[in-house]
Amino acid sequence: MRRRATGPTMGRVRLLFADQLGPHFIEDLPADEQVVLIESRQAFRRRRVHRQKAHLLLSALRRRALELGDRAVLLRGDSYGHALHTAGIDPRTLSVVDPTSYAARRWVRAQGMSVQPSRGFTLAESEFAHWRGARRPVLEEFYRWQRRRLGLLVDRDGQPEGGRWNFDADNRLPPPRQATSLGLAAPWSPANDEVDDAVRRELDESDLPMVGVDGDRWFAASRAEALTALDDFVAHRLASFGPYEDAVMAADPVMAHSLLSVPLNLGLLDPREIVDACIEAYHRGEVPLASAEAVTRQILGWREWSWQLYWSMGEDYVRLNALEAHDPLPEWFAAV
Repeated sequence: MRRRATGPTMGRVRLLFADQLGPHFIEDLPADEQVVLIESRQAFRRRRVHRQKAHLLLSALRRRALELGDRAVLLRGDSYGHALHTAGIDPRTLSVVDPTSYAARRWVRAQGMSVQPSRGFTLAESEFAHWRGARRPVLEEFYRWQRRRLGLLVDRDGQPEGGRWNFDADNRLPPPRQATSLGLAAPWSPANDEVDDAVRRELDESDLPMVGVDGDRWFAASRAEALTALDDFVAHRLASFGPYEDAVMAADPVMAHSLLSVPLNLGLLDPREIVDACIEAYHRGEVPLASAEAVTRQILGWREWSWQLYWSMGEDYVRLNALEAHDPLPEWFAAV
């Protein structure tokens, strides 16, 4: 991959983190502007990471670099700062979409990078703060406000389609008695290739503190794969997702779930892409309202709610442990 030296007279170059890999994270850039991606060993040394996660992140970063072609500058280093310094890149010449943790946000500002508003969610942190005001935040109120604000599954008067805001009470069916699966088609799965093989070889030789074992990659790790996974979910499992979203089957780990959380959290999909695809399937008469609403509630309600509370409640919020959960992970976790 071509690398270009940077200097103080050079225009801004976008630094992408590993959860910012979709097109919406560079849509504001000129088509020929370069993009920096970094494989940081420090990111895997802070705490032990499951090997499958390490494989997935490295595979996704490398696939994004391949998609970008000559625009990509893929760096490797002990840390983000070390990688930039080794490549001769002045951090002050970089722009970045606001990252997803307090520590990362402090770092990019300390480096003098140009920071763009966060993406990958439907609502800016400032908009949530305005909505919240002095009120005690309640998830259901937030979810209804989101639906009205975005005009999703509501009529012209802002009332919910079907006369109900959520179908959660209906979406609690137990698994079929004496069945080992829901009987749905197996979900689409990516074809492991030379990128995956190279990552596995490097992980075999690394001294990174990992747990667990690797295997075939289950989840989408590129934009094209993510879109294929979304289409597969809508076509084959969305209709059954609502009724069984809270059920668990030991012999059917996927059931009707989407397997889209990973590509969504890698930034390969925008949340509206998923919600809009599900609502469009409902409007075409292909899936029941309860299933389309269930996905909408999970993404525009719960996922967005968790993200906004992380920022709204302050950094100490993430250290709270109201359930006093201190037990370590079971030993079997390191063997799967």
